[in-house]
Formats: sequence, C-alpha cells, structure tokens
Amino acid sequence: MKRTITLILGFVLTLVVGVLLWPTLGSQAQAQPGCKSFEAIGQATLPSSTPVQGGFPYDVWGGPLYGMLGSEVLLGVLSGNDGEDSWHGAIGQGRGGSYTVCVGYPTCADSFTFEVPRSVFPNPSGHGGVMSYYGNTAKIVRGTGVLQSVSGNLNISGPAIVWADPNSPIGVYGRWNPKISGNVCGIQ
Repeated sequence: MKRTITLILGFVLTLVVGVLLWPTLGSQAQAQPGCKSFEAIGQATLPSSTPVQGGFPYDVWGGPLYGMLGSEVLLGVLSGNDGEDSWHGAIGQGRGGSYTVCVGYPTCADSFTFEVPRSVFPNPSGHGGVMSYYGNTAKIVRGTGVLQSVSGNLNISGPAIVWADPNSPIGVYGRWNPKISGNVCGIQ
C-alpha cells in the first residue's frame, strides 16, 4: 500500500512538472548571433594617456586594456569619462559616462563605445583619494570596423586613487584598474 501511494505521488508530481513546463518545451531560445564573452583589465590614468574621443573633457580616464574576446586575445586601450559627477559625502556618483574600447590605437579602426548611465565610486572616510568604481549597468551603443554592429551589456568595477596636483592640466592625477566583463554580440 505504501509503495502504491509513493508511485501515485511520483506520477502526480511528474505530471504537475510536465504541465508547468509544457509552454517551454516547444520553444527554442536562441542567442543573438556572434555573441562572445568579454573579460578585460585596464591600467587607466587620470588624465587619459590614450585619448580616443577627442581629448579633454571627453577623455578623462584612459590607458592600456588587456582582455579576451571569446578565445581571442584583445590588446587595446580604454578612454572616456564618468559623465557628470556629484558627491554626497564620501560617495561619488557619475551620470552619463561614456568609454571607448579601441583596438589598434591611435587609429582605432576597430572600436566600441559603451555608456554607463549611473556609476558610483565610494571613497571611505579616512582613506584619502582611494576609492572603488562600480558601473554595472553599461551598454554598448556603437562600434567601428569589425565591431561596427556590436551590442551587449557590461559590468565595470575596480579600485582607483586620485590626488590633487597643481601641475596636472585638470588639477588632479589618478590611477584606476578597471575590470570589464560581459558579452559582446554582433561581431562581424
């Protein structure tokens, strides 16, 4: 009797799971063509050592970028800015940031630009100019060359340090080590 109840409960449970999954059995999810994972690290300076978007005020942060696009090694540069920034105590916030990843600097025949609508860069009290950057809402908005039709979403984070210096053209110098990860789709 116990075995019969177990078999009936197993059959009913299997039937319920089958009914719940029925709408998805006939559908086939398809990834966007040409999607590849993208993982990169950068060594950016403030002001940018690799201006791509026309120099200051657009290229505030920039420097070498080392990464993998799928299984291919990508050596390039990163350059851009945090957009309009504001500070609320020890928390900095960027709005409308834009960065370009360029291969073949300075000609940049192959590149893509991603926008970061909102980023935060907390500066813990008592740590001087040491902070972290988080821009986990980045979206690729345009490209050039073989990356002309790309799209995708990226996450950007990493430590940074900024210090005042009257000899700097913008009054400060800085270093930032961004880590960028996500997917890049539509590669030609």
